[in-house]
Amino acid sequence: MKTFFVATVLVAATVVHAQAQTTALNRVMRQKLENAQGVLAAVVTSNWAELSRTSRALAQLTNDPAWMVLRAPEYTKQSEAFVRAVNDLVEAADRRDQDAAPLAYVTLTMRCVQCHRYVARARIATAPR
Repeated sequence: MKTFFVATVLVAATVVHAQAQTTALNRVMRQKLENAQGVLAAVVTSNWAELSRTSRALAQLTNDPAWMVLRAPEYTKQSEAFVRAVNDLVEAADRRDQDAAPLAYVTLTMRCVQCHRYVARARIATAPR
């Protein structure tokens, strides 16, 4: 009976931790989406101050512990590519570069799509059958 109780407590704790992580990750992803939408608006209107602000806010999100949803080399590679794209946006904003800013935004968007595709595939591959 004691073993059953310990196993039940461990499973319950794992579920609570996973739910908390999902809640935190959902918060970070919503903030990422809001900032990415702000980046698009700033790029289209050449609002350099807003582009700088929203790009830097995106960069800050990568420091949130919820950002590292997977501990895998491929996820780390995806995250690093996202950070490079964000840095390109910040630099384009600082230079007020009307050619580099939209290109950096497209690159950022591709990084998001590629990473989300990777995470979805990783979850499918590890899902219990």
